[in-house]
Amino acid sequence: MSRICPLFSSSKGNSVYLSGGGSSLLIDAGVSFKQLLIALEAQNIDISHINGILVTHEHSDHIHGLKVLLKRTNIPLYTSRGTMEYLWLNGYIPAHTRITVCDGAFNIGEIEGTAFQTPHDASHSVGYRFLMPDGRRVGVATDLGHVSGGVRESLTGCDLVMLESNYDPGMLECSSYPYPLKRRIKSEFGHLSNDDCACMLALLAKCGTTRFVLGHLSEQNNIPELARQTAKAALDSGGLKENVDYTLAVAPPRGRTQTIVF
Repeated sequence: MSRICPLFSSSKGNSVYLSGGGSSLLIDAGVSFKQLLIALEAQNIDISHINGILVTHEHSDHIHGLKVLLKRTNIPLYTSRGTMEYLWLNGYIPAHTRITVCDGAFNIGEIEGTAFQTPHDASHSVGYRFLMPDGRRVGVATDLGHVSGGVRESLTGCDLVMLESNYDPGMLECSSYPYPLKRRIKSEFGHLSNDDCACMLALLAKCGTTRFVLGHLSEQNNIPELARQTAKAALDSGGLKENVDYTLAVAPPRGRTQTIVF
């Protein structure tokens, strides 16, 4: 039995808990250490039992609490070479930290992981694919301007996929964001729209994925129900029925977190 728990998921902070067998890990620490600790305790998760912290990239909504987390615990750090160099040069990594550069395959306890590159405007942004101890496969990709061939290949065949559904194009266009920021978000190295996310989910469903989690929703340029309905429409158009052929969840920005057991 495996479980995934999106503790925080938005443009203001991200952290995902994943466990299986006797092993567990965190993906990103984009909120304060105090907030992270409270969220873990609310799920009855002991932070001292976490076997590794993975970082997808160096943007603040993914590393805000990382320095304090590493300083106050002995949790090893796993990240890509480009992100590791940024973190090291900018003082995010305490001297005692055990570091594993994972530009490909790696292991955290009983969980086998593979990092894959995501098209995002960061030093070396990555997503992760995991083989859990029970044989289930999990894919997480929450910051990408488009679904590249490498991302598609890495997510295909996963039992559960957490994919970014960041913005609604109409809401973004009408938002108060300055034009350069809108252009960045919509770019090939920005964020994934509801429509593009939905198209990818439909393709993944055809290849056997049955559990979907929408992540990294913008609190200014999206609405959870809108993102959900866009994804559901794409899945249903393929003749699939929710809660029969697939399950669909939206990761909340903070609080009200639900653990998905699969």
